[in-house]
Amino acid sequence: MLVPGGFLLAMHADSIQQLCRLTLFARRMPRDSTILRNQAKGLGDMKTLGQILNLLRIQGNHPSLDVPVSGISVKAQTVEPQQVFFAIKGAQFDSHSLVRQAVERGAAAIIVEDPNIREQYPERTVVVDCTRSQLAEAASAWFDAPSEQLNLVGITGTNGKTTCSFLLRKVWEESQLVTGLIGTVETTIGKRRLNSVLTTPGPLELQAILKEMVDDKVSHAVMEVSSIALHQKRVLGCRFTAGIFTNLTQDHLDYHGTLENYFNCKLQLFTDFGLPLAVINIDDEWCRRVLVQGRAKRVLTFSLRDTSADFYAEPLNISVDGTEARIKTPRGLVHYQTALMGAHNLSNLLAVLATHYGLGGNIQDALTALQSAGGAPGRLERVMHGSRYPKVFVDYAHTEDALENAIQALLKLKSKKSRLITVFGCGGDRDKTKRPQMARVASS
Repeated sequence: MLVPGGFLLAMHADSIQQLCRLTLFARRMPRDSTILRNQAKGLGDMKTLGQILNLLRIQGNHPSLDVPVSGISVKAQTVEPQQVFFAIKGAQFDSHSLVRQAVERGAAAIIVEDPNIREQYPERTVVVDCTRSQLAEAASAWFDAPSEQLNLVGITGTNGKTTCSFLLRKVWEESQLVTGLIGTVETTIGKRRLNSVLTTPGPLELQAILKEMVDDKVSHAVMEVSSIALHQKRVLGCRFTAGIFTNLTQDHLDYHGTLENYFNCKLQLFTDFGLPLAVINIDDEWCRRVLVQGRAKRVLTFSLRDTSADFYAEPLNISVDGTEARIKTPRGLVHYQTALMGAHNLSNLLAVLATHYGLGGNIQDALTALQSAGGAPGRLERVMHGSRYPKVFVDYAHTEDALENAIQALLKLKSKKSRLITVFGCGGDRDKTKRPQMARVASS
């Protein structure tokens, strides 16, 4: 099927799950059981109910907030005596229906949105405006607000989150900093690598991970912040020192319904967290709206099209060995060669440079660190080497835009005699409207 010198691009989907696993999961280590044990119990500490709740969210009468609590739980089936149970209204299940079970198992308090439950259990019920928000803030308080002891960067956007997070971690590591990462491919705490189940974990696990980072002397951490996580208030208890918006194209419409709703969830990172620094891709029309609607104290921009951006790059040559570009920064112009392939990766690189600079880092140190950086696993990653073999790449592209970027990057590399064969799929359990769009890109 493939001729020597040809290209095979395998895109992320159920139909090529096994091939993706070779690159995405081979590097992973078993999930650290300490984090799972600590996420509910908080390292064995005891706090009072008033110490973990945001009192401004409480509605109406409530029991004494001096009640000692031994932990937090969102699972009525496993609540332990003296823990606080949070009832959550989900898309498919509402755990308010399990309050009785939590009480019977010895929950010290139950946090709910439904005021009728207070009539049944007046001595244990606290009614709040939003249990998801209260849970995120309580989880942060339970673990002593670990994000406030970190330089935490949040990255949102449809595409590029994982690559940017890996590149930013690379820059920090080359600066001899102890780093942490939370994202799609893996979670890392210093040198420890753990499995990732969700791009952005739920609030209990998230705060437990951040606490582990603090305990392990991590100073700089980067987290992929998904739109769903923002909508579900998972990161509400976090303090970010910077936020990056990479781009926005169609995705998750099965969840959000419209692109406007999708964007508004992403926008929350730049309006609701008091960001000291926002780093924005002004090549994207959705991202440009953050310049008007966002509330960050300082904004840095990056672009491959607009020379007025704080960080601008002009691609000069793209090959299988990487990308050559001319880069404009606040510290001047530089002729640069990176091992990353494609214009989209050059945009990711600019986002990382701008963030590092905005946080007080040295631009030249970052450029040196990124010169040989290989990006993230499964992101336009070559998986077969040698002149006897075709060039085979695996990419996680799961949107029309990401697929087009990957294909265009490889089209610029192939010779006139070689072919580019694309194998991709689009899972049927999520946004089905992407399927014809991705097929159109693959066949054009």
